Amino acid sequence: MNVDESIGKAVKDFLAEAEEILDQLSLDLVSLSDCADGGECSPDLVNSVFRAAHSLKGLAGMFGFSEIAELGHHLENLLDALRLGRVELDQTVVSALFESTELLGIMVRSAGEAGVEGMDLSGVMQRINDCLTRTPKATQESPLARLNLPERVLSSMTEYEEHRLLENVKKGRRICSIRVSLLLASFDSELMELTELLKQVGEVISTLPSASSALDSGIDFEILFGSEMTGDELTPLIDREHLTVVQFGVESAPARKTARAEGEEPQPQTAPAEEEPQVPAAVEGTISAKSMSRTVRVDIGKLDLLMNIVGELVLSHSTIAEVAAKMRRDGMIAPSQELGKAAKGLEKKLSELQKGVMEIRMIPVGQLFEKMSRIVRKISREQGKKVELKLYGADTELDKLIIEDISDPVMHIVRNSIDHGIETPERRIAAGKDEKGNITLSSYQKGNHVVIQIDDDGGGIDVGRVKKKAMQLGMIDSPDEVTDREALDFIFRPGFSTTETVSEISGRGVGMDVVRTNIAALSGMIDLENFPGQGTRFVITLPITLAIIKALIITTAGRTYALPITSVLESIIMEQKDIKTVERKEVIQLRETTLPLLRLSEFFELNGGAPAPDTCYVVVVGVAEKRLGLVVDDLLGQQDIVIKSIGDTFAGFRGISGAADLGDQRTILVLDVGSVISEATRGSA
Repeated sequence: MNVDESIGKAVKDFLAEAEEILDQLSLDLVSLSDCADGGECSPDLVNSVFRAAHSLKGLAGMFGFSEIAELGHHLENLLDALRLGRVELDQTVVSALFESTELLGIMVRSAGEAGVEGMDLSGVMQRINDCLTRTPKATQESPLARLNLPERVLSSMTEYEEHRLLENVKKGRRICSIRVSLLLASFDSELMELTELLKQVGEVISTLPSASSALDSGIDFEILFGSEMTGDELTPLIDREHLTVVQFGVESAPARKTARAEGEEPQPQTAPAEEEPQVPAAVEGTISAKSMSRTVRVDIGKLDLLMNIVGELVLSHSTIAEVAAKMRRDGMIAPSQELGKAAKGLEKKLSELQKGVMEIRMIPVGQLFEKMSRIVRKISREQGKKVELKLYGADTELDKLIIEDISDPVMHIVRNSIDHGIETPERRIAAGKDEKGNITLSSYQKGNHVVIQIDDDGGGIDVGRVKKKAMQLGMIDSPDEVTDREALDFIFRPGFSTTETVSEISGRGVGMDVVRTNIAALSGMIDLENFPGQGTRFVITLPITLAIIKALIITTAGRTYALPITSVLESIIMEQKDIKTVERKEVIQLRETTLPLLRLSEFFELNGGAPAPDTCYVVVVGVAEKRLGLVVDDLLGQQDIVIKSIGDTFAGFRGISGAADLGDQRTILVLDVGSVISEATRGSA
């Protein structure tokens, strides 16, 4: 590996690690923002945010990204002041934290492209400094005096621990000292277990070790603890040997003395000699260089390469199977049987390999949903609105690349819901609603597709205003030309916006058309439901994966196409006389329902096909709740295919999602069923 390759790999490693840190940092900031709205903030949460900023700063410095490290350092200073009580948590501080984190995200993404040099950090740096230099509230005489804490305890406490002790006293909590003797062989796990138990009923302020006076080969710990519970109430909760609870600030005797009183000699252990652990052997047994995690981070590019290899093997298998069939037709029975048997064994192993690679590529939709939490909090604050985000079905899994490509469309819909949909608190109250609006993100699997649903309980879409805007743009001549349902489709047209003023969030006439285009590029569909006065619902239907899929191979007008089998509901043979025309559109009657038809040869404007026979094949396809019958000339059977990109040059072709190679070395186009249905239902085909 040369120097340039080493540098490129280092940058990729940095980007992967930094992205994980920023994702967790963003989630913690959302919880921190809730604390600023009046709730009690957990010190563990503040420490988690502080550690994330510290880790990002160190990581950026190690890889030479000085500007990221500098901003991370300033963010770390603000968080350190916050955790030490020098800065009070309020919305001004939260806004500075959000802004810094968002800018860090932009800088990290830029690090893998043109670099981050020259980015203006002065504004966010100044806001951080303003938070740090605000005059703190005047403090009265420290309430720690009445606790009568021993000098050895006070002198051994860090500034942070002293701050946490003071906060517990201000909240009226009781301060206790819990002294426990533990064996050297197991003190780490026992101490962790005891600490987690105490955190359920209070806060562990500090933990001080010392030489054991109760156990041979042991170690003592003194845990300073703040809680609403008294020392006597703690006794049954943490009942164990060699443990003493002393409550400070009271004149009474210690709450509990299990093994010894102050100044007394420790009592001997009563455990049988044969049960006493051998410390050296136990300690030696706990030492291991093995990692606790069994997870590895894999570049998605490597998975793509592996998936492409699997796809080529699938094509090779198809070729072998065809050769075996040809040998059988030519009378070579014995060799064809052996070859056919080998082909079936290869097919089984390929199926297992394909399934394994696909499972590696799948990640929960919750990773996408979590990113929306910070966006909702930020935009709602800027808009002066109160919005709560509710998440359902976060465990539903999708292909990693599909989730990446769907992130921006979902983000745009969420932003529009806050900007256009959710009303201000005053308007919501006047309309008889709760002042806090709701946006709900939910997902679930439906067959071989995943549905992502975005609901808001805002005012809905003013269809009359949409029609008026459509008339101004020359799309229609009269509001009566289209139904309310058809009018909603104008929102997805390029350049269409009902917002008169341009803001940073929306109103520029770009967005929803790009949303539909990006979703169609993933062989997906988006549908909009409007509930006037009650809200809107966007339903996005996506295939689980776009890697290796089963396809139905069809022909029309002498051309061959692949139709993803996940969108095929059934195929039937119809006679031409059974096809009816309703409002200049062909339909058939299928099990008491009217099914619209689309002739692929006409859709793609193909010429040179044979005259229409008396009978034809109709492939019934569907995405979400929409159904359509595709009229084709012939069905050639099913085959596994690998969808390849057709490049930006052909990206604008309607109804095509990519290309695929067949086993006989032919290359055919893969139909985008969602796009075909959308075009057909709009009557623009």
